[in-house]
Amino acid sequence: MAGRRLMSSASLSKIVFGLVVPSAQGGLGERVDRLASWMSERIGLPIERRDAASYEALAADVREGRTDVAWLPPIVYVRLGEVVTPLGSILRGGASAYEAALIVRASSKIRSIDALRGTRAGWVDRWSAAGFVLPRVKLAILGVDPRTLFRTETFHGSHRSAIEALLEGACDVAGTYAQADEKGNVSAGAWSEIDGADVRVLATFGAIPPDVLAVRAEVADRIRDKAFSAFKDACSDTTTPGLIRDVFGGDDLAEGLAPGYDALQKALDMATARGLFD
Repeated sequence: MAGRRLMSSASLSKIVFGLVVPSAQGGLGERVDRLASWMSERIGLPIERRDAASYEALAADVREGRTDVAWLPPIVYVRLGEVVTPLGSILRGGASAYEAALIVRASSKIRSIDALRGTRAGWVDRWSAAGFVLPRVKLAILGVDPRTLFRTETFHGSHRSAIEALLEGACDVAGTYAQADEKGNVSAGAWSEIDGADVRVLATFGAIPPDVLAVRAEVADRIRDKAFSAFKDACSDTTTPGLIRDVFGGDDLAEGLAPGYDALQKALDMATARGLFD
């Protein structure tokens, strides 16, 4: 395997960095390009951005060799398995995990999980941990079949778009991510980035491990090490503050894989076996 990895990446003339860039998240592509340019100077190899239209498309790009380094949400990382090697996890506010949340408009009469029967659900993506997979799994654990709970289920492609659909009345409840303090009190979430978003948290389901920066397993160790060093340096460089936060919304890069992925894999296997995503 080592020989294959070295041979596969010895002829690299550039590194392709893949991620999902939602159309609603204006300016993200340009921010990624600034980070890539900064990193290119330190690696000595051009870094090119490759946008994916969805999490599933991102996984296909990595699996089929079109992307070398990728920003992977937890479900994408789990489903890729041995195809990738983790570089590290982006920490947001120093936290190594976050919550899945079901939110409603502040004025909504929905006050409990039981009251969701017959409502319209708005999700992020079928491969989104907080925006679809974990809420669905946890509802099933509570004895509620998510396949029959909702009148309609729609997918909006990003957390922002799902929340905007909720605020505009296109759905009654939305799945997204949230941040909670040590006592479990929700302090912020994806809605915090939307001015005037008047929402209420109906339920939280945690904890979910953070997103992963990963490389294809066939990329040579020397490239992997350079990429990690460049990402890590970008977290602390004082001459270009905010590069990592501007792209990932985080503060630091913790090497390796954060705790929680084994539990996530088991939950995903259980839900798949029960047909919760059919």
